[in-house]
Amino acid sequence: MKTITVIFYLLFFSNGFAQVQKAPLNVLVMDKTRTAIANDKVTFTGRKSGKEFVGITNQRGQFMVHLPAGDVYGIKVDVIGEELDHSTFEVPTPPPGSEFNTVTLEIVYELPTSIVLDDLHFSSGQAVIQSSSYKMLNELSDYLVRKKTMKIRVEGHTDDAGSDASNQELSTKRAKAVRQYLIKKGVSADRISALGFGEVHPIADNTTPQGRALNRRTEIHVIK
Repeated sequence: MKTITVIFYLLFFSNGFAQVQKAPLNVLVMDKTRTAIANDKVTFTGRKSGKEFVGITNQRGQFMVHLPAGDVYGIKVDVIGEELDHSTFEVPTPPPGSEFNTVTLEIVYELPTSIVLDDLHFSSGQAVIQSSSYKMLNELSDYLVRKKTMKIRVEGHTDDAGSDASNQELSTKRAKAVRQYLIKKGVSADRISALGFGEVHPIADNTTPQGRALNRRTEIHVIK
């Protein structure tokens, strides 16, 4: 998991007249240039209750959520193929006769321009996606459906076992298989391209099993 920056502006107070057990939270999601990020999914999970509270940012990068008091919440933001998470956010129990004012929460992160789909697996030597990968690809497709204008490139890579030609062919077929899966899940075809690079861009040493496993990978690159 990568880490996001979370900035709290604690504006609740205890001079009201009613016992309010939920804190109104104004969530604002931005990149590091402080540009609002629309259509982001943020999940708050209570560490005590286990309950999840989900919001989707509007065009101003904002949404409102009401979190029950007396719990500590983990924060996660869905991004391409993974989740960014922060440690915790606490909503204390207010004193009797008090009420919460709105709490403003800024979540600031930089969208990665490329990621490796670590949970994507193919049958050995084939372009057949294993069923264990469906959950991750479904989450990726949900993300891309929300991000209506984002365009990506799927890149396939192999280790150096086999011929250059066979590795090029296999990597291309695997990239295209991922593209087709996402299209079937509702992502527009014109938003996804697919390329295979065979063995020409290793990220590890091909002389070890661990290195070869790292080189057999599928990457997602954000191109717009």
